[in-house]
Amino acid sequence: MKKFASIILLIITLFILASCTESKNADIVTTMFPQYDFARQIVGDKMTVSLLIPPGAEIHDYEATSRDIVAIKESKLFIFTSMEIDTWINDETKIGGENTIVLNLSTAYELMDHEGHDHASHHANLSIELAEDDHDHEDENEIHYWTDPTTAIQLIEAILEKVIEIDPTNQAYYEDNAHEHIEEIEEIHHEMVEYLEAYEDSTIYFAGHNAMGAFAERYHLNIVSLFTDFKPDADLTSAELINFVSEVKSANTNYLFIEELVEPKAANKIKNELAKENFTLNLLVLHGYHNISKTEMEEGVTYSFLLQMNFDHLKMVLNGTSI
Repeated sequence: MKKFASIILLIITLFILASCTESKNADIVTTMFPQYDFARQIVGDKMTVSLLIPPGAEIHDYEATSRDIVAIKESKLFIFTSMEIDTWINDETKIGGENTIVLNLSTAYELMDHEGHDHASHHANLSIELAEDDHDHEDENEIHYWTDPTTAIQLIEAILEKVIEIDPTNQAYYEDNAHEHIEEIEEIHHEMVEYLEAYEDSTIYFAGHNAMGAFAERYHLNIVSLFTDFKPDADLTSAELINFVSEVKSANTNYLFIEELVEPKAANKIKNELAKENFTLNLLVLHGYHNISKTEMEEGVTYSFLLQMNFDHLKMVLNGTSI
């Protein structure tokens, strides 16, 4: 009896492993969360969509496996972020299979005008240092282009076009789904524009890898990174701790933004040090949409949900609302 139970358990285990192995094979294969979300919103139950990067994983260090390459070549549509982010792609003209449409999202949008501001003169602060290279700002904003909701809308439209090319029979269905998702993002975007107009050029503080330059520039915010030379989960030296605590106190802010999916060891150390002086520092996530956790994936978290969360957190900071 025990032997029979063991065999059954082995069969179940092998089935689960086999399912995991095949999970990346889909009609549409994507490399990052935003395009994964946009594609699945559009196709609904008409096509399958997979995300190469596992939930919770860091995208910048990701290297595609041989199984990933097979999944890409067998897909109908392969959507990737850019050659700068997906550095493992050597040649986008050869990455897909014979019948695979390859979409480089970084070439699928045009930067929308920034109303009420001289785009050439306004740049999001990305460092506490006073001497900054404006060219570096532009490069950083272009690399993380998807954080600007007006760009995200164009990405949805670009994906919709390719989906219809694959399956023109269900064009109306895909268009309805895409427009519904676009309307969600547009509604939040317009609310943000209206609300943040009163806080134009406000400064918020960020601990970690700041990928939100395009977002900040869209809404005329200054995002100042307390530290840029090491990861937010790294240990602080005594000198660094003193310096960052001083910066927070000088800014007279009770909020410090942190990035998603990273243990904020450095930010927590600053927070704890300030608590000794009865100075309250609250940590809030400013989500860069790179990836989401396994739980969030299971809950069906969307780009528009994260955009709303960022907006809610910004309102908390800008109008001084307590957590």
